[in-house]
Amino acid sequence: MPRRSKNEYKDFAVIISSPKWEEKKLGRIGAWGLCYDDGKIEIDPRLASKDYLDTLIHEMLHHHFPDLEEEDVEVIATKITRELWKAGYRKIKK
Repeated sequence: MPRRSKNEYKDFAVIISSPKWEEKKLGRIGAWGLCYDDGKIEIDPRLASKDYLDTLIHEMLHHHFPDLEEEDVEVIATKITRELWKAGYRKIKK
């Protein structure tokens, strides 16, 4: 996504509220994660650690920036995941 000037964001929607997220097996619907209009996020707990991180970031981007195109969400989530992974962030199993 090309860098934009501040003026280009004047009509850009940003959701400030925190999403409520939970783990739920989503295999039957063929998704790793889902973000609903009411702010609920579901993530499949069976994902590998890096995929879980990427999916959580992806769905949170959908929540906070609902006007972003899917392709932009995918690119941004992958870049953030890559940097956090390099910094050593991992999901710790309970």
